[in-house]
Amino acid sequence: MRSYMAIATLLLAASCGSISSTANDGGTGGSPGTGGTTGTGGNDGSTGGPSCDQIQSAYKAALTAARQCFVGGSNQCQKMVASALGCGGCPTFVNDDSGTSQIENAWNQARCGQDQVCTDGACLSPQSATCKASDAGGGTCVDSLLFTPAL
Repeated sequence: MRSYMAIATLLLAASCGSISSTANDGGTGGSPGTGGTTGTGGNDGSTGGPSCDQIQSAYKAALTAARQCFVGGSNQCQKMVASALGCGGCPTFVNDDSGTSQIENAWNQARCGQDQVCTDGACLSPQSATCKASDAGGGTCVDSLLFTPAL
């Protein structure tokens, strides 16, 4: 029985051996990864560009200027634009739409109207406009609405 114990002890000692390590043993782990860049949403003014409210105000001012016309002039008030950006912008005629179209582009690029759900009623579409003298002097485009009586 003693011999079995001696053999078992020898086998156990041989299988346990010692482990030593050095600083250069084995490989190293990989470098930590990095996440992607953060996306950006629409322009709310915090990024340095104009806010949607500022763009809307600029559009109102440009619309007033676009309605200016020359009483008695030809080809006046021929271009149709929206009376406001986003909800509530019904069609209206102007004399020069270059300023309003630039501001409308800025509105779209800033993605101002993307989350709007418009619940406004229907608009009356003007059929034409004429240049009439304004109280401030000069002329302004005035829409002509054609009403059709209900049958």
